[in-house]
Amino acid sequence: MASPALSPQDTCSVCGAPLSATKRHCPTCRADVGAPNVRRCCTNENLKALATRFDDARTRATTIGCSKEFCTLSDLMEKKFGVVVSMPAGVARKLFEDPNSLYANYEQLVGGNLRKSAGLNNDRHRCAVGGILFGSYANSIIYGALSLAENGLPTYGTVHCRLRSITIDKRTSFLETNSFKFIQDHGIVPGSKLPVGHIACWEHRHYLVLAKLADRLSAGQTESDWQAILIQSDGNDRKNDSFVEAHIFKSFDRNAIESLTATTGKKLRREEKLDLDIAISKFNSIKRKLR
Repeated sequence: MASPALSPQDTCSVCGAPLSATKRHCPTCRADVGAPNVRRCCTNENLKALATRFDDARTRATTIGCSKEFCTLSDLMEKKFGVVVSMPAGVARKLFEDPNSLYANYEQLVGGNLRKSAGLNNDRHRCAVGGILFGSYANSIIYGALSLAENGLPTYGTVHCRLRSITIDKRTSFLETNSFKFIQDHGIVPGSKLPVGHIACWEHRHYLVLAKLADRLSAGQTESDWQAILIQSDGNDRKNDSFVEAHIFKSFDRNAIESLTATTGKKLRREEKLDLDIAISKFNSIKRKLR
């Protein structure tokens, strides 16, 4: 695994000034030095730890007679995976109806007085987790899920939007599990150093997935089996979700979306059904124009 040229603490290749670990642009010459969440994945320390976890996972897979499945899943992760952002039907409708609309996260909506904050404990938890993982750029992170198909997490909305890779690959990083669960499982508190080897940039996402799922491989598994393992949800409680979390730096518009699907088997209210139908109609119209 080759080490990228840039890590959070490097100096600017244009003007030589020290870079900020939380900013995308050089504070001196304003050169674009890459999304801070991606740069954090590219430190030698994290890359080495991730490679070690991947090698250990491959050894375990070989031991249980699943080296073929390990290699096949790794190949799929490199060639077929995508990032899916799930959202309520009303949000999807607005995104597709208005060409100037951008998808906004919780922090942006609350900060812009566009929605009420969640209950006190929920709001405190959200802000604390975001701050621990990302610091001052937490409000710039859009959350999604890594997927081998077009579906995402129904607990986050009835509409699943798979994003075009070309629109996000340079600004997306991955965490091996849900942020809340990661913080809890590792006992991370403000000021703690984050454990390495559990995040990956776009180029190395297959290392992260195999390190997480190797122990769940079995002989004869297929792509549909791995999708079922990769994204697990009961459709009701986010605490029961299991997935690889995608972190996208900054927002996206409707042109970044390559597919739109709806959660199956979930009863929608009349207004939700209307929002969904309009979102699908608008998306199909936009897709035809882009061909």
